[in-house]
Amino acid sequence: MFDWLRLAAVLSRSRDLRPGGDPRCKVETNVRAGNGWLVDRFVPTTPSGGSVILLHGWTLRGKDDVRLQAFARSLAAAGVDCVVPHVPGLAALTFDCDDVTGLRALLSEAASPPGLLGFSLGGGYAFRAASGCKDRPRFVISVGAYADLAETFRRAVAWGRHRPSAPADHEAWVYQKLAMAWRLRDAIPLSPSAQHELRGLLEMFCEGENVEASWRFCQRVLGEVDWETADQQRQDAAVLAELSLVGHPPRLACPAIVLHGQNDPTLPPGEAELVADSVRRGSPGVRVDVMVTDLLQHVHPSAAWRPLEVMRLLRLLSPLVRR
Repeated sequence: MFDWLRLAAVLSRSRDLRPGGDPRCKVETNVRAGNGWLVDRFVPTTPSGGSVILLHGWTLRGKDDVRLQAFARSLAAAGVDCVVPHVPGLAALTFDCDDVTGLRALLSEAASPPGLLGFSLGGGYAFRAASGCKDRPRFVISVGAYADLAETFRRAVAWGRHRPSAPADHEAWVYQKLAMAWRLRDAIPLSPSAQHELRGLLEMFCEGENVEASWRFCQRVLGEVDWETADQQRQDAAVLAELSLVGHPPRLACPAIVLHGQNDPTLPPGEAELVADSVRRGSPGVRVDVMVTDLLQHVHPSAAWRPLEVMRLLRLLSPLVRR
């Protein structure tokens, strides 16, 4: 049980997730998968569970996101073989149907059926990739996933037009503003030095650092440019529709768990039931569990420590991941 309590602590308590060495697992970095992607493998020295593919969301660090690396190490230390792919479109902050195609190829080449666990956009992609597969994955778990990507994008654009006044509201808004500026860095030109600074802020942002520096960058460099309208005009609506779960209810042959933060500033907690409803419509008879919890803030662990919530989380995860 110790390993699982340690894993729960990573999910629900610690904000500092920088990984360290662990004698219970070995790490193989930048392995070239059959689909051409680079992946990291976290291999337990004493396997006692199954295998899991972990998917990042919108982050320039991709598979090298320190939160994902720490989570993979914790799973491997608990006996679970982890594969962490660098998903090209997500790591470029774009929406790309090829990401789902590549994920299906990664699933098919696995020696035995792995589970899929995706964070944020990666959670939605996990459901799309698993749809229609008969013998894999073993399960799908999403954390902070979307149901209707087109509506999520529309809502984000509208929300981004309103500059927050309270410091507590800065973080999610600032990250979205930085991401839009990165996506539009050539259409609305930024100087080379501004692009360099922007990339550095984006890479550090998800580690919980430089939020105030990013806020000042938005005020100083991005100013009052209507990045939202420009981004909306350039985005192909057909791609958003293709990646959505609402219009393509996933056809699963495995159980699913939908995890979502009670106070998620990026996607409201009601999104969890919309995701689950889409899965249930496409997969009648498949078990779908939903947990909305204050242990999470979107894909970040919160500062809260709730023993009963942790045990509830373990009861959901342990039978699937350890099998």
